[in-house]
Amino acid sequence: MGLFKKLKDLMEANISDLINKAEDPEKMLNLYIERATEELKEFNIQVNRSVADELQLRQKIEGAEKEAQSWTSQAKVAVQQSRDDLARIALERKQTAEKSLADLKLQAEEQRRVVEELRSNYRILEEKLNKARTERDSLVMRQRRAKAMKQAGEAVSQISSTSALGDLDRMKDKVDRLEAEAKATSLSLTNSVEDEFEKLKKDAQNQAVEDELARLKADLDKKE
Repeated sequence: MGLFKKLKDLMEANISDLINKAEDPEKMLNLYIERATEELKEFNIQVNRSVADELQLRQKIEGAEKEAQSWTSQAKVAVQQSRDDLARIALERKQTAEKSLADLKLQAEEQRRVVEELRSNYRILEEKLNKARTERDSLVMRQRRAKAMKQAGEAVSQISSTSALGDLDRMKDKVDRLEAEAKATSLSLTNSVEDEFEKLKKDAQNQAVEDELARLKADLDKKE
């Protein structure tokens, strides 16, 4: 049962503690799952061997039962033929077979309990391993996201700390001022009498639209 204890200890290890101590958490988790999987395979081999031993004991029990029955039959034949000497030998061998049968049944019962316990432990460990796999996948994704966010934050911080962004902001302000000056110049050049009349014309058009809209609303109100 040394392998079971070793595997149980491995399964019950604190994955979070292992991650904190590892330089490469993802690699460590993969190695952890791989090691546990191999240990579980080895444990399964032991379970199968125990099952095979149980089957072999059952076969031996059947053989011992048949042997005892055979010696009983031979003893009867010897008695029928007045061969008490052979009958005694047959009965002695029958007793030996029955003693062997009793021992085999005790062994078989003990083996049955062992197999049952091993199978139960195997199922428990298999569930733990499946849970560890799921936890591993979740932790790996979380670790990757955290690493990516950290790298992105460091990159933004590094860029923000350089003079390049400051120069860019100053250049933007300069361009904004130039655009404002150009707009002011353009307005002063085009602010002529023709522009004023054009503005009045547009205002009149807009007012006509507003008047028509008011009439439409009034007509709709009357119909309602």
